[in-house]
Amino acid sequence: MLLPFLVTVTALVTALVLVAQRSFVIAQPDEWLLTIRNGALLRAGVGIQLWRRPGDVVVRFTSTMQRVSFTAAALTEERLPVTVEAFILWSVSSEDDAPFRAYQKLGLVNVDAPPAGLRSPKHLLSTPQHHAFQRLLGAMVRRLASRLPLDELLTDHGTLVALLRDDLRGLEEDLGIRVDRIEVQGVQPNDDEVRAALSAEVEEQLRAQAGEARLRADERAALLAIESETRVADERAAAHRLTLAREEATASATLDKDQRLALRRAEVAHEQAMEAETRALELARAVAAREAVDLEAQLDRLARRATVEAEALTVRARAEQGRSQADRDHELGCLVAEKVGDALKTLPLREARWVTVGNDSPATSLAGVVAATRELLGASP
Repeated sequence: MLLPFLVTVTALVTALVLVAQRSFVIAQPDEWLLTIRNGALLRAGVGIQLWRRPGDVVVRFTSTMQRVSFTAAALTEERLPVTVEAFILWSVSSEDDAPFRAYQKLGLVNVDAPPAGLRSPKHLLSTPQHHAFQRLLGAMVRRLASRLPLDELLTDHGTLVALLRDDLRGLEEDLGIRVDRIEVQGVQPNDDEVRAALSAEVEEQLRAQAGEARLRADERAALLAIESETRVADERAAAHRLTLAREEATASATLDKDQRLALRRAEVAHEQAMEAETRALELARAVAAREAVDLEAQLDRLARRATVEAEALTVRARAEQGRSQADRDHELGCLVAEKVGDALKTLPLREARWVTVGNDSPATSLAGVVAATRELLGASP
């Protein structure tokens, strides 16, 4: 009787232990633990412990961040084919019932009942689900790339990332996940001609940048060489000045009183000579200035005299123009008689010849001379 009783007790204890082990569930620090009762979420948390009642469904899956890489063949705004390589980092959201929604809609891997072919218990998705997620992300990228030009896709991945993040916000809310990071690894044109043109352009830019870098390096080297030479020259000049100062100090210390007095006299004589030369130079400048003033005054007087004579000649010319021809002939005859009389007074006549100029006879000319002489004598006082 005792043996069957012991067997029964042992079986009961074993059964109770098994029931306790099955009812008490512990999640690892990097695992989500969900309790579902009657199709509704009862409790969810990371690294928690709970007792499971009969009929409750307990799900455990990893809480680690997941990486999904994908490649998408797309067309740009110019209808040029490109290949976009990117990846996202995502995890299950902890807001409200987000873990339950993620488990419902994504079919997350339950580590208590893993599917066949699961590579690691740290994966949230099985292989088919992972591929479906990749295709979904590729479709989003193809749609967004068609709105961007090739230059922007190649040089500014931030625009594509921002557009993709905006599109994923609705998916995050619906699936109960959180996209932690989006990275575009590269965008490559599929057309060989486009790739060759872009490579040539990039090569030219790199060559220009290398040339500018070499120029800046040469400029810095030249500046450093100039600074070094200047510093060496300054140091040499300072050393030379120090040497001269020492020599002067030594020479001054060795000179006696007579030599110093002679040097002082020579300095005074030199100063006096310089002062005399300065005074002589100032005197010469004063004389030159006075002569310049005198010359200017003389030139002014000559100019005024010339002006007066010119005005007198003008008056005479005007008066001469106003006289009659008879007055001019009479004045000419008087001038001739005056000159002849002067000649007769001063020169003895030994031989005389009469020269007639014009159509008048000698007698007529002589009569005119006598008449002119008389008029002259009669007009004189």
